[in-house]
Amino acid sequence: MFKRTLMPKRTLGRKGQMILEYTVILVVILGVLIAMKDYIKRGVQGRWKSATDDFGEQYDPQYINSNIVYSTQVNGASMIYVTNGQNEGQQGMWTNRVDTSNVAETKTGYSQVGY
Repeated sequence: MFKRTLMPKRTLGRKGQMILEYTVILVVILGVLIAMKDYIKRGVQGRWKSATDDFGEQYDPQYINSNIVYSTQVNGASMIYVTNGQNEGQQGMWTNRVDTSNVAETKTGYSQVGY
């Protein structure tokens, strides 16, 4: 009537099959990512290049030319007035100084760095 077995039911076969299926799916996904790594890398590099090109022309210290215009012109005047007498209720000598200066600078030349 009662049948006794020493071995439990075989559920290990199903678990092993599920683990194998997940492993195969993971291997396929990793294989696709490895196969596409160059395309992904090129896409990211292209986006970076596009973003840096949006900043405009890049500065290169080896190749630079500049044209410089610079001149100097100085005009200055100082006037000192001395007054004797009262100023706001005080007696004595009073000095008043006025300084005026105008400066304009210009330099003309050419500068080239590099080749």
